[in-house]
Amino acid sequence: MKVLPLIWKTTRYLLLVMAIYALLILGLGYSLFGRTVEATRSQTQQIGKLEAISNPVLRPNNDSVLTFYALGDWGTADQNQKQVALLLEKDLAYLADRQISPFVLEAGDNVYQNGLASGWDNPEMKLQLSNVVDANYVGISYQNKPVGYHIVAGNHDYEGDLPLWETYAERRYDGQNDMPIIKSYNQHHPGIADTNDEAEYDALINSTDLIELPEIIETQSEMATFIAIDSEKMLELYSRRPDEPELQSELDAHWKEMERLASSSKSWTFILAHHPISTFGPHGGVRDSLAHRFFRALLFFVDDYGNVGHPAYQEYIADFDNFSRRHPLIFIAGHDHSLQLNVVSDTLLQVVSGAAGKTSFVTPGEGSIYSYAELGFARFDVTPSDVWIEFVDISNDQPVLYRYTKGS
Repeated sequence: MKVLPLIWKTTRYLLLVMAIYALLILGLGYSLFGRTVEATRSQTQQIGKLEAISNPVLRPNNDSVLTFYALGDWGTADQNQKQVALLLEKDLAYLADRQISPFVLEAGDNVYQNGLASGWDNPEMKLQLSNVVDANYVGISYQNKPVGYHIVAGNHDYEGDLPLWETYAERRYDGQNDMPIIKSYNQHHPGIADTNDEAEYDALINSTDLIELPEIIETQSEMATFIAIDSEKMLELYSRRPDEPELQSELDAHWKEMERLASSSKSWTFILAHHPISTFGPHGGVRDSLAHRFFRALLFFVDDYGNVGHPAYQEYIADFDNFSRRHPLIFIAGHDHSLQLNVVSDTLLQVVSGAAGKTSFVTPGEGSIYSYAELGFARFDVTPSDVWIEFVDISNDQPVLYRYTKGS
């Protein structure tokens, strides 16, 4: 009979330890990731090829300019997302004539928290798309024509059914009946017909050899090459490679294709990804603080390659840094829920635009030119010699504008 009190005594202390452990994680996690900071509006006059511009009238505005927008992490289906969508609609309404219609690059995490519910005709999935896309972007147009959205997958999208973006969503959002146009770059397969129907969906689901290689985003531009990558898949390969060296061939295939796609005579190369090369938000900017190290230590059972400090993420960064020395890049990503402009090197500029649905703090560091923990997006105006980058947010303050000049 004395056994039961002994078991209870032992269990009670174990439960107490677990409760303290959980409170530590929740408390420190909220302290690190739940707070926000005011903007750091850096207006340095000249940093290499990057210059702050105080007068937006100086920005080129003729019809040969290529204009596009970068939104990331939009999938909240709440009032925050609605505010950013209305801001986008307003900017498009005042945009002058363009030979190439403006478009949107969406940097992943398209449905929070766990991606699209599985199944071709799943009612829950249909409701998710209605709440995220229909309620916010249906009816947004440029000169009475639907706007195109080019989307990549984020880590939260990987929790759900990715082939639905390649099939059901692309069919549903085809520019008809005020619908936007959605093109997804997650799981295309050269051996499967791109029919956007249930047959393609079933083929993608049942395929055993899907490799999410980089893809060209078709924009009809002769000035710029746009490459969509699946950064979640790449980071997974980097993370698993030490234990599965055979995965090196898949990584090699990624970089071989990247070399091919980037080897053009166009003035500019843009990469669209979910995971940035440089960020000063929760996934990277505080990685050297004692609090953040302690937090990672508490999560000793989690191998989170989605944070900059992870060895796999460091390899990802190093390889893109080396790649940019052969092919200078402007890297567009989300993942951290803020607006950032970071200089990585003379050949690599990072734009973080992950505030289309929520915000998280930013702690500027070395190479940080601009950062703001506010809802909004980035607008790009491209000429053969310059890229103009404007950060637009819901605070109604004066927009922040930079000019990035092409090097020799």
